[in-house]
Amino acid sequence: MTPRAHGTYGHPNTSPKPLGSRHLWRATAILSCTVLLVTALLTPALVEAQSSQAERALTSVSQLIASGEVSQNSVLRLGFKQGNINAYLGNNLELQKEWEQKTGIVLETWIIPQKPIQQVIASTTDIDLTVARNHEFPELIPLGLTEDLTPLFAEFGFTLDDDLETGYIRPDLQAYLGDRIAAVPADGDPVILYLRRDLMEDPKEQAAFRKATGRDLAPPETWQEYEELVRFFHRPDQGLYGVVEERDPEGAWMFWLPRYLSMAKPYQPLFDADMRPQLDSPQGIAATESYLAAVRYSPPGITDAGSNYSYTLPYYMQGKAFAVMSTIAAAKLLNGDKSPIRDRILAAALPGTRIDGELVRRNTIIYGNNLVIPKGATNRKLAFLYAMWITSPEISSRSVGVRGGFTDPYRWHHLRDPRIRKIYTPQALEVFAEAWPYTLPPGTGIPGDSEYLDVLNANLTAAARGELTAGEAMRRTSDAWEQITDRLGREQQARHWKAFQSNFRVTQ
Repeated sequence: MTPRAHGTYGHPNTSPKPLGSRHLWRATAILSCTVLLVTALLTPALVEAQSSQAERALTSVSQLIASGEVSQNSVLRLGFKQGNINAYLGNNLELQKEWEQKTGIVLETWIIPQKPIQQVIASTTDIDLTVARNHEFPELIPLGLTEDLTPLFAEFGFTLDDDLETGYIRPDLQAYLGDRIAAVPADGDPVILYLRRDLMEDPKEQAAFRKATGRDLAPPETWQEYEELVRFFHRPDQGLYGVVEERDPEGAWMFWLPRYLSMAKPYQPLFDADMRPQLDSPQGIAATESYLAAVRYSPPGITDAGSNYSYTLPYYMQGKAFAVMSTIAAAKLLNGDKSPIRDRILAAALPGTRIDGELVRRNTIIYGNNLVIPKGATNRKLAFLYAMWITSPEISSRSVGVRGGFTDPYRWHHLRDPRIRKIYTPQALEVFAEAWPYTLPPGTGIPGDSEYLDVLNANLTAAARGELTAGEAMRRTSDAWEQITDRLGREQQARHWKAFQSNFRVTQ
C-alpha cells in the first residue's frame, strides 16, 4: 500500500467527439522532450527530492521514453464529460498544448456520455484515462473495470499528500477503496445550500419572518428550520418558489443521504454489522419526511426525469426560487457575469439535527468526478503520470480556474488562489472548506452499490410523487436491500461494509 502522506453506462447516446489533433505541436514537443531526456539518468529519490509533483511526472515520462517502454509517438486517449473537459484542456487549450510540448505525447480527448462510468468503460476499449464518481468506486476495481492505482503510486514514488498548504482535500474520501487507491482526486463535491441573500437582508422580510416564527431570519441550523424557511418564502403566485432542490429519479439518494446521516451521533448507518438495513427506523423515516417536505415548496415537475442540476440551477438563476442545494460548482454559475442573481446569493452549511443538545451536521460527496484508469488501458503509465501532472499543485490551480470547466477545488491551496476565489467567491469557498470535516463517504460503499441505490431512488421518487408514505418507502427499500444482500452474499457484504466504514471519519 502506498502510504498516505501525513497527516457515474450502456451504449453512448451520441458518438464521442474528438478534440484536437494528433500532430499538433509535434515539432516543438520533440525539442522539449529532448531537453527532458537529459534528466532520465536521475535516480527516483533525487528526482523526488529536487522537483515538484508536476516536474516529477514529466521527468518520469521522459524516462519511460528513454527506456523504450513508451514510444515517442504514443497518443494518450482521455475520455471526459462535457462539463469538465475544458478544465483538463485549459483556457484556449493551454494545458493540452503545454503537456504536448513538454512530453511529445499527444492528447486525444473524447466526450463521454453522462451515464454511470461502469457502462461507459464496459462499452469502450480505447480510453486510457477517464472520470468516475466517488460512489462508483466499489463497482470498478472489484469488477475488473479499472486499475488499482496503488502499485503505480509506489512505482513512481508519489503520495496522496493531505497537508493543509497544498495537499489534496480528504484523499481518504476522494481516492481510496479500503486500502487500495481507486482514483486520483480531481474534483470536490460536497453539498452546499444556496439562499437568496437579497431577500434574507430585506428589513421587511426580516420583520415578517420574526413575526411569523419568533426567530431572526438567518440560515437554518436544523432541517426543521430549513423547512420553515423555504415555506416562508414559498410564493408561487408571485413567481417565487421556496426551493428548487433536485428530485431527479436517478439521483434521489444524493439529497436524502445528508439528512439520513445527520439523524444520529456520530452518524446514522445504512446497515448494522450484520448487513441489516437501518432505514425502516425513526431516523430513516424522519430523514425521508424531510426529503419529501421540500417537494411541497418546489415548482411543478420537480420529480420528473431529468430534474437534476441542469434543470434546477438555470431555474434558480432566473430568480424563481429562494433556495437550492448543489455543489460548489453552483457558485461559479450563479455568480457568473451573465447571472441575473449575481451578488445576491448566500452560501450556507447544510442543516443538521439536534441530538442531546448538539447540532449534528453531516454531508456527503454527491458527484465528484475523479480520475481512474480503465483496466487494460494501452497507456496506463502515461495516463497515471498525466493524472499526477494535471492534479499537481502548480497545474491544478490553472485547471480549476477555467471558468467554463466544472472541475471544482480539490486541493487546499485552491481556496486561496486569487483566480479561483474570483470565480467561486470567497464566501462560498469558506462554506465549502468548513463542510469537509463532517463530510462522509457517498453511496453504500459496497459491491452492488448501483442496485442498492436504484431501489432507494425508485422508492424515494414514488414517495415524492405521493405514491408512498415515508414509512412505506423505507420498508420497501429495506426489504429489497435484504434480498440484494442475500443474493450477493451476506458475509462478503458485511466485510465490505466494515471496510467502508473505516473511512467514516468525522472531526466536527
